[in-house]
Amino acid sequence: MFLKPLLSVIAAGGLLFAAASANATVGTYTDQGAYSGANSGGAIGIEDDVDWGQFSLAQNNSSINNSSVANGASMNTVNNEKVTVTNGAGNGFTVYTNGLTGSPLTQGQRWDGDFPNNPNGTGANVLSTGSTSITLTFAGAVTGFGLHAQTSMAGSYGFTITAYNAAGTALGSVSNSGVSTGRANTALNTAPFAAITSTAGDISYVTIVATGNPTVLGSGFAIDTSLIYHFANNQTSGNQTQQTPEPGTLALLGSGLAALGAVRRRRQRA
Repeated sequence: MFLKPLLSVIAAGGLLFAAASANATVGTYTDQGAYSGANSGGAIGIEDDVDWGQFSLAQNNSSINNSSVANGASMNTVNNEKVTVTNGAGNGFTVYTNGLTGSPLTQGQRWDGDFPNNPNGTGANVLSTGSTSITLTFAGAVTGFGLHAQTSMAGSYGFTITAYNAAGTALGSVSNSGVSTGRANTALNTAPFAAITSTAGDISYVTIVATGNPTVLGSGFAIDTSLIYHFANNQTSGNQTQQTPEPGTLALLGSGLAALGAVRRRRQRA
């Protein structure tokens, strides 16, 4: 007679645990400051930026500017995230250095476009594709992803980032738009930004799709340093991060298991 109420308690605890696991919030951003603010105090994990210059060197290129990266290439980041890049056309990528570099700062890079410089004042390293889409896949699911994008040719354009979980279910999308000066000018820090976050830490891959006038999209587009966040404990399995249950849920489950143990001891004595 005691077993039925006990099973009800355990079942209720399981439902609460499932509810806690599913209680994720997806956020979208078109401002880099707001995206960084979402992780204030490490709220959604540790920052682990993907510098495409380091990605290029990881492919054994001797230099960064105007270097090649094969479709399907991978690299491990400083904070133990593995990133793999593919594009819709199935061809490779080219890494360029954008903007003002050197001392004194001068032009002359292969992508003198609209991306902001790196925080240390050097030109940003960008990943360019002749396709209109790029897919980035993570070995361990991440909590946030963001970047700037710019088309190779001058004109108006847009781009959309869509995040997916390990099952291929879309978690959400974010779009932004801008006007590219192409690769012949230096309107630094005008490339539009977009980012998406999930507090469940279940973003397994993202697609970045350029949109707009087919003529402007004809030569493809580029992305700058990818700003990702992830939980420290989700880089080993490559699967969704398990959510920590609420204290009340743990207490309920603990009470149920303790009662189950008491029933078993009584039966053994009998």
